[in-house]
Amino acid sequence: MANESAGKRHLSEQVADSGITRQEYAALARVHLDTVKRWARLGIGPRPRRVGPRLVRYDRAEVLEFLGIGEQRGPVS
Repeated sequence: MANESAGKRHLSEQVADSGITRQEYAALARVHLDTVKRWARLGIGPRPRRVGPRLVRYDRAEVLEFLGIGEQRGPVS
């Protein structure tokens, strides 16, 4: 029994490690939540991932790259 449950993680642990929510994505993009949902439906931007039956998350790095947020790299000297 103990071995079977050792490999399984509780859903709350999966959610904590799984990325950002639609609401967080919308706030970063400064758009309405419905816009983020529409983008996902049309295949625009990062691909949403399901975590559990109803939870949707986005990879933070993909969102920041899509929005052009993050490290600004200058020319290499």
